[in-house]
Amino acid sequence: MIETVFAVLAPILALGLIGFIATRAGYFQPSHREGLTKYVFDVAVPMLLFSAIVELQPPKASTADLFLSYYSPLWTVFLIALLFAWKILHRPLVDSLVISLGASFSNAVLLGIPLIPRALGDAALFPLFLLISIHGITVFTVVTVAIEVARGRDAGLAKLPVQVMKGLFSNPLIVALACGFMWKMTGIGLHPIVLEMFNLAATSITPAALFVLGSSLASYHISGSVAPAILITVLKNMVHPALVFMLGSFLQLDTLWLSVAVLLAAMPTGMNLYLFAHRYQVPLATATTSIFISTVAGIGTLSLTIAFVQSL
Repeated sequence: MIETVFAVLAPILALGLIGFIATRAGYFQPSHREGLTKYVFDVAVPMLLFSAIVELQPPKASTADLFLSYYSPLWTVFLIALLFAWKILHRPLVDSLVISLGASFSNAVLLGIPLIPRALGDAALFPLFLLISIHGITVFTVVTVAIEVARGRDAGLAKLPVQVMKGLFSNPLIVALACGFMWKMTGIGLHPIVLEMFNLAATSITPAALFVLGSSLASYHISGSVAPAILITVLKNMVHPALVFMLGSFLQLDTLWLSVAVLLAAMPTGMNLYLFAHRYQVPLATATTSIFISTVAGIGTLSLTIAFVQSL
């Protein structure tokens, strides 16, 4: 199974390595990285979220226990990471919120979709897509609101609502989600040509983000970033799936659905950590080091988790 995990992770690491080499060689400059990052976060990801909201279909099967088994541990891990980073590592509150995102948000699309069906069969796709359908929408919204509240509290209590609303409505992710919900309420949907345009933008996110990540690794030192990286890796790769398994078992979740939820929780942290760190001026070395360590460690932790769920 370790060969299967490595086969999925190898192209990811390789594309990041290309960005690393290009930057070290002087071919790819920091100014280029800034532009590419802005495209990913301010254009491509909002387009993905908008189309995801418009195309989202309510599930026909009962999903309460599935969502509870996955998302209750997710927010538990988020709070643990927040308190640890803020109170023990003494990181600023905004930094701690971004670190918490990294500790709880799985690399679902890039790793989960290729790996989970290989490990559990095509029947795993249904519960997997149910979980992924609200993954980014819910987590991005909550984290963005929390960060804007944390940033606005310095303005004073009276000005806090205005500061938060300004922050939210200037955030492309929140604007995209709001526009997506409003467009969905019209019932018009998306024309196939328009949908294909959104799909093209979505497919550009992963390679661009990985290239940017590799470039960033070449520009930032890891000193001062090891502690949050270890925190993120332990919580994301090990604690999150363990909590999902315990709660899902308690709720007597179907074995296949439980296995899918556990595997999705075991996925390393993804590029969203870097994108949020870049937008909110959190030290980028924290994000790049955390993603790198979590992904490399995932070769071992994912192999063990896959072996475990296959034995259920």
